[in-house]
Amino acid sequence: MTNLTWFPFSLIATTCFGVAMAFYKLPSAKNQSKYAVSFWQLFFNLALSLIFFYKFIPLTNMSTVLYGSAWGLSFLLLSLLQMKALKDIDTNMLFPITTSLSLVVTVLFGVFFFKDHISLVQIVGMILVVVAVSLFSYKGKKLQYSKEILILGMGVIFLSFSGKIIQKFAANGVDIHTFQIYEYLSAVVFSLMLNLYVHKKELKQHLFSSSIKSGAIIGVPSFLGGYMLLIALTKGPFSLVTSIHSLYVLITAMTAYFIFKEKLTLRKTILIIVAIIATILIKIG
Repeated sequence: MTNLTWFPFSLIATTCFGVAMAFYKLPSAKNQSKYAVSFWQLFFNLALSLIFFYKFIPLTNMSTVLYGSAWGLSFLLLSLLQMKALKDIDTNMLFPITTSLSLVVTVLFGVFFFKDHISLVQIVGMILVVVAVSLFSYKGKKLQYSKEILILGMGVIFLSFSGKIIQKFAANGVDIHTFQIYEYLSAVVFSLMLNLYVHKKELKQHLFSSSIKSGAIIGVPSFLGGYMLLIALTKGPFSLVTSIHSLYVLITAMTAYFIFKEKLTLRKTILIIVAIIATILIKIG
């Protein structure tokens, strides 16, 4: 009988992460500072990582600090760009497109720089991503989105890809638990500095407000999702665990539909399904 002890952890991880990503819409929906919300999101992630992983702190080395700092800055910028983009675009369009495209970029980077093998299944998946994104980005011959949204989208794709590359190096060179502590610690420090610069005299007004609650709503499920995914990866096959995790875009779309009343049209549903299928093909390939 196949060992499925990993499946509940993978399912919880997917659900938690999907819900957390939907709540990235909170700053624009409640007219809150995205900088303040991002700070509290990262603060709660740091607090939880210290609670769960404090025993691993003695494993800290210089590589851990450097990788953590690089990922922390990358993740902070990624969060801010996603929150800004969600002011003008629905979650059920942003995440399927940017997630699948960043995965394509990551695979191609692995092929050219790490000499990774690419299978026919992965090629089919990548072609599917490109075709789907092209079809849903245009209405007839007219591009649906403004230049600002396109620039934000490219930024999200690049930073998402950068984060994956940093994690790849970190996973091969340092303790992953300690890495999580330092990635969130550095992100909190960078976020606080950014808040001090952006808000200056209005820091208390923005930071100590309802943004704390919004940060917790994003940060807690985000951390728990990441922790459950880590457990699932230690118990089950990488391809299956990550393939199930790809379903988070569906959870995100459904959460945004019920919480933020985002329209989930047939066209958007098709995009989500195609993005999920393409992502699974790339990962199992």
